[in-house]
Amino acid sequence: MTTKWIPLLLSVMLLLASFPQQASASEQPEFAMTSSAAEVKVGDKIEVSITGSHLQDVYGFELRLSYDAGRLRFSESSTSWKGYTVPPIVEGGQVTVAHTKIGNVAGENGQVSFAKLTFEAIKEGEAAVQLAGVKLVNSQVVSTTAEPKLSAKVTIVPERAPSVTFSDIQGHWAEKDMLRAAGMGWINGHPDGRFKPEEQVTRAQFTTMLSRALALTAAEGTAIEFADKESIPSYARPHVERAVTAGIITGFADHTFRPEQVISRAEMTVMVMRALGLPDSGNEAQSSSFADAEQIPSWAHAAVAAAAEHGLAKGRGGNRFVPDGTATRAEAVTFILRMLDYAPSI
Repeated sequence: MTTKWIPLLLSVMLLLASFPQQASASEQPEFAMTSSAAEVKVGDKIEVSITGSHLQDVYGFELRLSYDAGRLRFSESSTSWKGYTVPPIVEGGQVTVAHTKIGNVAGENGQVSFAKLTFEAIKEGEAAVQLAGVKLVNSQVVSTTAEPKLSAKVTIVPERAPSVTFSDIQGHWAEKDMLRAAGMGWINGHPDGRFKPEEQVTRAQFTTMLSRALALTAAEGTAIEFADKESIPSYARPHVERAVTAGIITGFADHTFRPEQVISRAEMTVMVMRALGLPDSGNEAQSSSFADAEQIPSWAHAAVAAAAEHGLAKGRGGNRFVPDGTATRAEAVTFILRMLDYAPSI
């Protein structure tokens, strides 16, 4: 069987709902869903396993689950079955996974494990994953459906207390955010124990924060092509590589990155919107609501508009965006946290 026929086969196997197979009560499949933990901390992974029993000749399956997208982020799914797996379809707090065997092989019988789905806890509170629907297809391309309505609940508690403390943030307006970011592991202080919250942020520093917060990765052997790559600090170099790979940074027209240049509010907004996949989703009317909208450079206009539309961009006094203004380390931390908290709803 050629590879090009696999998606067609799977489509036929899993979407064909005509003439469902009828079974006696004693032969009806039963389903179960278990969670790897009942309580986790923000940032931890939760693994949900779907199993079935009293199965007869199951050749393919489709699982439809719903989850609290405000507190959980879907990461991946896996199955021990051989054959072809459809990439998970994730949309609006729902995820659908499907798999089919291939070739002249027997279907599964009795008790089996269908799939394991992994979620990341992103916000404290009570959350649940529900198994809303199951479709089974046998080797004769006859399908049955079920709505188990099973639920696995989890309690998400705040992040672990940071292993380091900063000596200069007590009473600061962003103290809670800085401690939260430290607990998540993507910021750290200076060797003398200070965080220096009012210090301006350089392009290298902000790129490093953003890369670590998003846990970016880059293909092995990725090289920095900027003309001034030798001036990029060693701590920031892998993060610049990852941000380039992710399309978050592109550098200047002269092919430089300018790592030690203080980052502007416009540059910071463009990077965050690119990280969210929303660099061009704003509208001019929204960004023009800032009193200094005419000062926003054309290359940042759409990003600022998108950020304002989604409540991510905050103006300063007099409803001014101040696109050329600089940001402090504390402001950079709060902006990135705002992005992480908002990401599940996009």
